[in-house]
Amino acid sequence: MKNKNVLRVCGGVVALVVAGYAQAGPEVTITFKNNSDSKSTYDVVGSSAYSYAEANPKPMPEVQAHESDVYRVRGAQSPDVTTVVFQYKMGAKTCKFKTSYLNLPSRSGTVPKWNKSEQSLGGARCEAKITGTNFATHDWAVEFSMK
Repeated sequence: MKNKNVLRVCGGVVALVVAGYAQAGPEVTITFKNNSDSKSTYDVVGSSAYSYAEANPKPMPEVQAHESDVYRVRGAQSPDVTTVVFQYKMGAKTCKFKTSYLNLPSRSGTVPKWNKSEQSLGGARCEAKITGTNFATHDWAVEFSMK
């Protein structure tokens, strides 16, 4: 009897995990490129803390000059929305990067929309570009660069 209860609990946990994964939003593959002659530091602040928690693998704390880091983030809150925010610093220079996915309603069903933006502070040169989209899964790839 005890083994049956354990099996039921385990089965319930597996079902919840699978259902949660099925409800997750699309995954974004992020490539951060440090195009400068100095190291850049990943800065976990405010809204980027959630993105950091969902990242796999976690972003490297430092990216050396002329090197890059690649990680993925899957939206865990809704199958129709994924928002990712990251911030990198290099001395007084700061780059704030954002990318998002929205599955917008339309007359013919839904329409996927991928967005990206960057904010340059302290003389930083920041760039964000979407490098790929998958219309079947709605996953996408983005490149963030800093100089």
